[in-house]
Amino acid sequence: MGDEGGKVRLAAVGLGRWGRVMAAAYHRSDVIELRSCFSRNPERRGRFAADFGCDEVSSLEELCARDDIEGLVVTVPNDQHAPVIEAAARAGKHVYVEKPVAVTTVDLRRIGDAVRGSGVVFACGHSARRLAGVREMRRMLDSGEIGTPSMVEAVFSNERGLELKDGDWRGDPAQCPGGPLTQLGIHQIDNLNFLFGTPARVSAVGRPGAVAVANTMVAAALLEFEGGVIGYLGADWLTPGAFTMDLYCTAARLRYELDFSWWSNSADTDAHTRLVKVEIGANSSDPDDRVLRESVLALAPRDHLREEVEEYARAIRGQDEVEVGLDVSVSNVAVVLAAARAIGERRSVEVAEVLAELGA
Repeated sequence: MGDEGGKVRLAAVGLGRWGRVMAAAYHRSDVIELRSCFSRNPERRGRFAADFGCDEVSSLEELCARDDIEGLVVTVPNDQHAPVIEAAARAGKHVYVEKPVAVTTVDLRRIGDAVRGSGVVFACGHSARRLAGVREMRRMLDSGEIGTPSMVEAVFSNERGLELKDGDWRGDPAQCPGGPLTQLGIHQIDNLNFLFGTPARVSAVGRPGAVAVANTMVAAALLEFEGGVIGYLGADWLTPGAFTMDLYCTAARLRYELDFSWWSNSADTDAHTRLVKVEIGANSSDPDDRVLRESVLALAPRDHLREEVEEYARAIRGQDEVEVGLDVSVSNVAVVLAAARAIGERRSVEVAEVLAELGA
């Protein structure tokens, strides 16, 4: 399917705000050629094609029938992921899809069946793990220089719940299980997955807080990881934005902060982050007179959105492997669903229980 020496030819499916953010990150890549685009909205299609220098098609079927398209970048709403992925897989087109991969058991099973039976490359957009600070946390864990981890805290909040109106998909527990857990918390769930793997069990509490909708607006979960690390996950739709991680280890603790207003400007995101290391001073031998030493760690900038799509493109050509494929993306959703179940049923939920239901 392809000119092995040229750029990987992709098409964008779903051309809303996030589709445009993604295209801005990858369309000038040395690895990728954005060849075409599709949306059911003809005006949106036309603007996107003009802005990003690609052609447009009027149906998904037409796009999937084209021999010059190797893969799709899918940013349609969550409840449309399954049919688009099924159509792409039937046509032998590779798929990159934004997180979450899906939120219902039926859709997750459909996607799993389509991808596993097709042989296409499948990638899910969990770019937060590619932030320089998160990568540095993982490096420091692997090297042992911060000691043995015991606890981790991850929080993501914004004020979106204050704006919700009746009929908004975010207010519907079926479309957005756990409220901010689906839209916000899943970013941090994948970060924790990247650092420690999928947790074994989840306990959680939540509450509503928006006048017009009944969905959860604030959620807090305790995650138990194999190996003994305890995690706290907070997701809140009723407060100004915060994106933080605190990692507690025997030799040091780390504090990561991100100004999420720069998230969409992926080439500049890392410049608006901060990773602080706190450790006991080397001259503090007296247990009653130990001094804590704080240092801000230097972070080499990355481009978290462009990097994940370029990795997907290289994987299409057999030159790389996808870091967040089907299994990882489904396990992330399983944690969201386990937390939502824990809130509703007021019990701890084994993540394996949910994964079994999802056919994973």
